[in-house]
Amino acid sequence: MLSPDLSQITAHIHERALAYDDAVKHDRRAPAPTFLIDGPSGSGKTTLTAEIEQHWNSAVKLQVVHMDDLYPGWDGLAEGAAKALAMLTERATGADTHWQRYDWKTRSFAEWHSVDSLEPLLIEGCGSMSQESQSLSQVRIWLDAETELRRERALSRVGENFAEHWTQWDAQFENFISLHNPRAIATLEVSASE
Repeated sequence: MLSPDLSQITAHIHERALAYDDAVKHDRRAPAPTFLIDGPSGSGKTTLTAEIEQHWNSAVKLQVVHMDDLYPGWDGLAEGAAKALAMLTERATGADTHWQRYDWKTRSFAEWHSVDSLEPLLIEGCGSMSQESQSLSQVRIWLDAETELRRERALSRVGENFAEHWTQWDAQFENFISLHNPRAIATLEVSASE
């Protein structure tokens, strides 16, 4: 389970999105609200995102981008984070943005995707919350869990060979944290437990 519960998280998203919408209602170039979920591997970011999507009760579609689709391989956290920031920067101008999905099986980039600036956007994954993203997003959720629980969750993922990359990936994320301190810009912190 997650603490605080999903209703608290969705209330936080709703409140901050409404405040943003009110603040920019006379600016036709302002994009729809942007939400970010960051935290270490295995903390439950993808699960929380799926729950938010499932309970999204707005008539406006929620667009979701998973950072796993932006990293160009196991050494690509910094590059994926840079791509997410570039999307947010372009989106802030009111422009639609585009990104290319990385195919982990072929180890190459595949099809392109578009992100509509007039529809809400949620980006989830390690490296989504750089310091620069603070002024480019309305909701920033930091999700964390105990190291052993995170490791157990990450290594149990079906279809992924995370075991041999855990230390390598964690080191990249620690470097990202030391450079950007994403937890400090969170609008909400969530602690995950079993």
